[in-house]
Amino acid sequence: MLRGMSLARKCLLVFGGAIMLIVLAALWAPWLRMTDLVDAGQAELSRQMVDTWERLGEQAGPQPEPVVTTAAPIEERAGIGARRLSVEQARALADEDAFVGRALDQFREDPDLTEVQEARFSGTTRQYRYAKCHRRRAQGDSVITEIIVLERRSIEAWRLLATNTAFLAISGLGVMLMALLVFYVITQRLIIGPVGALREAAERVREGNLAVRSGVRTGDEFEQLSDTLNSMLTDMQAQQDRLRAINTAMDLKLHELAEANMSLHQAAKVKGEFLANVSHELRTPLNSINGFAELLLEAAKNEAANPGTQTNVAKRTKYLENILTAGRGLLALINSLLEMARVEARKVELRLERVNLRDACEGLLGLIAPLADHKGVQLKLEVPEDMPLITTDGKRLQQIVFNFLSNAVKFVEPAEKTGRTPTVTLRAERLVATDAGADELVRISVIDNGPGIPSEDHQRVFEKFYQRDATHTREQGGTGLGLAISKELATMLGGEIQVESEVGRGAMFSVILPMVCPEPNQPAPAPAA
Repeated sequence: MLRGMSLARKCLLVFGGAIMLIVLAALWAPWLRMTDLVDAGQAELSRQMVDTWERLGEQAGPQPEPVVTTAAPIEERAGIGARRLSVEQARALADEDAFVGRALDQFREDPDLTEVQEARFSGTTRQYRYAKCHRRRAQGDSVITEIIVLERRSIEAWRLLATNTAFLAISGLGVMLMALLVFYVITQRLIIGPVGALREAAERVREGNLAVRSGVRTGDEFEQLSDTLNSMLTDMQAQQDRLRAINTAMDLKLHELAEANMSLHQAAKVKGEFLANVSHELRTPLNSINGFAELLLEAAKNEAANPGTQTNVAKRTKYLENILTAGRGLLALINSLLEMARVEARKVELRLERVNLRDACEGLLGLIAPLADHKGVQLKLEVPEDMPLITTDGKRLQQIVFNFLSNAVKFVEPAEKTGRTPTVTLRAERLVATDAGADELVRISVIDNGPGIPSEDHQRVFEKFYQRDATHTREQGGTGLGLAISKELATMLGGEIQVESEVGRGAMFSVILPMVCPEPNQPAPAPAA
């Protein structure tokens, strides 16, 4: 019931009710005492009336002995009506008149008791019933001889009680109002006022005004609370000023970073254009060098086949082979740089078509077979017969998978070193969607039983120009761009590349693609597994 009420109303309701109860309790005892005094005065009046009634009866002469009957008549004497009851009559009347029975019992219990009075309100009058007892001594005991019962109504007693009750009520109401007024003034000044000031200050703080301060000066806990609130607001304002200064500095730094980022973007763009232009410029003379080197090598071989070949022909052949190898390596490096520049510049155009994965995988194994045979590597193909067609860029997909195959054949260790047949497996499989609404995917994996890759290098192998084992890489050759290009191409095809490997247990490089490649600039579907 008190929820939602203000503090002032709660105080008035609770403490006002308490004051009312206290005032009523304080007035109840005086009211009872006043009633007793009025009734005592009326008892004295009843005693005098009974005495008068008896005296008039004695003046009238001896009365006959009362007859034992339950009907004792009321005798009027000088306007006073009373009944004289014997003990037998009183006992017989007790069943009909409870007052007579109670009076008789009290007289019997207390030998010194001579009168009993009862009073009650009856409308606008006060009704009194008075009983007087006459006793006689018999063998040392007090014996009741008769009881005189007087019944009367008193309007004056009722008026006196009503007047006194009204006076007490008016006095109590005045005291209650005065107490409530004093209580309201005290609580308003000492409790409600300070609480209201603190609440107003808190509301202004909630609105964002940290410059407000509470001015409660009561010299008690409210003033301590006010000082604590002011100290907290001072600290918050200082902290807010520091945050504003930090935000201003951060805005400046952000502006500087944005400008630096723009400069880096322009530099990257210039770098890409530079690499593309330089690659085109270098490829033309390298093609010429390679062509002439091939002609010289062919001429040297022809001269070596003739009987009159000079002794320096073999050395010249070796040199020409070195020139040709270096030229081809340089051409491969330039091609890789050019491809990387195109991929980063998003200038690679995708040509989506229906691709038969089994045919594509067989063709890739045919391309890598000469190199594998030269190193003694066993090739395996694991593609189900019912493998569905997918829609993607077949050329880019073959570029990714061939890069996996060439790396696997290149880095797998020979049987002479490990005692096991080096094996490279090309596998294609469907991935069933586990979530409702997810697209179905395919996974093409290249698995080898080579030396493996440590877990800390699983992500670094996709960095540009990264070579985990420089010595081994130099022996096998390579630019360090193949996996980086493959990762970018896989992203363009709407897929991703995963690697699983442990040292000494080989490696598995996989490309996961959707069944239908998304159109350029469209988001790729979420992987199904």
